[in-house]
Parts: sequence; structure tokens; C-alpha cells
Amino acid sequence: MNITIITEVLPWPLNTGGAQAQFNMIDSLRHQNHFTIICIENSMNKIESMNELQAMWPEVKIVMYPLWRQLLYPKFLKDKIERALKLKFTPDDTRFKVQRILKPYGIWYSKDFVNFVNEIIDRESTDVIQVEFFACLHMVNYLPTSIRKIFIHHELRYIRNERQTSSFQLTVLEEEQLKQTKRQEIEDLQKYDAIVTLTQKDKDFLKSEGVMVPIYVSPAAVQTTSLPYQKWNGKLSFVGGYVHGPNKEGLDWYIEHVIPLLGDNAPMLDIVGKGWPEKYSHSKINIIGFVPNLPEAIHGSIMIVPILSGSGMRMKIIEAMALSMPIITTSVGVEGIKLIDKESCLIADEPKDFAEAINYLVSHPEICQSLGERANNVFRQYYSIEVLSGIRNKVYSQFFLQ
Repeated sequence: MNITIITEVLPWPLNTGGAQAQFNMIDSLRHQNHFTIICIENSMNKIESMNELQAMWPEVKIVMYPLWRQLLYPKFLKDKIERALKLKFTPDDTRFKVQRILKPYGIWYSKDFVNFVNEIIDRESTDVIQVEFFACLHMVNYLPTSIRKIFIHHELRYIRNERQTSSFQLTVLEEEQLKQTKRQEIEDLQKYDAIVTLTQKDKDFLKSEGVMVPIYVSPAAVQTTSLPYQKWNGKLSFVGGYVHGPNKEGLDWYIEHVIPLLGDNAPMLDIVGKGWPEKYSHSKINIIGFVPNLPEAIHGSIMIVPILSGSGMRMKIIEAMALSMPIITTSVGVEGIKLIDKESCLIADEPKDFAEAINYLVSHPEICQSLGERANNVFRQYYSIEVLSGIRNKVYSQFFLQ
């Protein structure tokens, strides 16, 4: 099957959950299908990274829409300059924060870009067009009607928007924009021939909004090999990049509301991920940054996932399950993942409860081990790459035969 993927995230390097989700699925299926990947050059997607990935995947065709062609589009250039200036001079302005949530910086559908994509689709004799991530969702309006289209919804944007704006006092115009972006998301989804969500929970959300096209559930996979429990090393770990809004929001919540409750007893927290500024350095926080070998950096620690917004699937939790790590998370963080509170993880939504969960595990190492081992059992049963690649291949087969 010839599958052309349109994505805002290059699946390399593996420094975001989105890149990892794409990489592992394509890597496991690239010998069974012919993939062509179209992505957009930007600060995250670099030519050097594309060349590295192409060397690893000689049978996959990777094409990048160059930055210089985007800059020829006046609206794109204007928006890029305006955002850069606001980030530099008024990053903490409330209205700007809300706009960054409601209007994420994404793709401008210029005539040149649309032609670029459609020429590749035609040249590659595409059987199925696979569009990934919210920023590319609207592309459905510019694709050939004669070719079947499937959308991989890594995160329901309207759910994330509603959760992230709940702490703001929105203006009337912002309230209307919130509703309009949701309407547009649902409207665009209805134009695909099928949708893939990463969790059953997200599928249920879409069904409740009246989405009528077929929706498949196909969780994202991690590369990490299943490992046995390792004795607690005295540390906590948080995994995720600064650029992803829910990561920053969750870590701010932990620093501002949980650490003060832990006081001097707070274990050292290692932040593993790209882009975290030095202002996050703390007597109880160590910024590790991006690491090429994640298990080496976090195995033996307690994974905390203080996520308050977003949807989709937390790859950091799947990583921790593979490594038999004890996990403390929020209800939103574990949403859609088959873990059970007090059996295979601890769930705490209030700062006091989150702090108590940390103190409890620190003083009960035997509970750390039982939680980690049970989480690993769930991983091996439901989330191994072998299980999940089989699910995705079955989705392709069912979709193609519709």
C-alpha cells in the first residue's frame, strides 16, 4: 500500500512524544507498506535531521517543504514576525497567552504549499493520504477527493483548549473563538474517510460531538524495551519538552503548589526533555535536557506526570510502564491508558494529594516495586510495539477495504 503522510512533526530526532509516536509506528510497518513523508522545514524539523532519518529508512521517501518558500507567503511572514516580537517583549501578557492557546502557530495553506503537497501525492501513486497532528487537520480541504484520507489525531485540540483556558477569565471574543475553533475542528474531521485516535477516551469524546466517520483506536508505541523493576534511586523524573504547553503548565503547578508542601523532604526531580530554561533550576530540580538514551537517564526513579490539560496519550507514562517504574499522575495525565489507581499507579489531582503520594512512595519502597511491576504487566499486555503495530496494520487493512 502506498501511504503518503502529511505531518508537522518530522519523526526524528526522538525528542518529542509526537516524533516518537510516528517513528515507532512507521519503523515497525515500513517493510509492509510504502511510506512517503511530507513535512515542513522549521526550527524543529531540520534538513540535517531529515538526512539522518533518510539514511536509517532508505525505503521511505522523505520530502521537506523548505522554509524559504514559506517566507515568500506574506501572511506567514507577518504572523511569524508578530509572534516573535510578542514572545520577546510581552510573553506574560494574558491576552497573548490565551491567543497562543486558541490559535497555535502552525501551517499556512498557501497555494504554493498546496501545489507542492498534491504534486507529491500524484507522483507517488498514493493509495491513502494520512494526515497527522492538529496543525495539518485543515489540509483535508485541499487534497484530492479521489484518494481516501485518514487523520491521526494525536490530541483533540478542542479538549486541550477548553482545559487550558479554564483558568483564564476569557473575553466575549475569546469565548466565541474557543467555540469557533471547536466547530472548525469537528467540521474538518467529518471530511476525512476515517479517524484514528490514540485512546478510547478520545474516540468517545468525538462520538459525543456527533462525528460520524469511522473512528479507530490505535495507541502510540515506544521504542523502550521492557525492563524489570530497579530499586528506587532517590529521585523523581519528569519527561517532556518545554515547547509543549501542557508540560510547562504541569511542571509550573508542581513547582508552585506541590514542592512547598514537600518542603525539605522533596526528592530531587530530574527534568528530561528539550528546551527547559534555566529559570526552572531549583534546589530540588535538576535540568537534564534531551538525552539519547532515556532508560539510562530515568530507570530506577519515580515518574511524576502532573499534567492538567491536553488529550491523547502520554508517551512518558508508557515509557515508565516499560521500565517498571512507579508512576504518580493526575486523572488527565493517565486518561485513556489502562492503569488503575492504587494498583498500577497513583492518581492525585490536588497538590496536597500529589505531595502525599510522593511521601507515601518514598517511605514504602515495597509499594514502589509492586506498582512498577503491575504497570509493566499492563505494558506487555497492551502497549508493546508488537501489539500496537499489529493494531495499526489491522486499521490500515480495514480502512482500505471499506
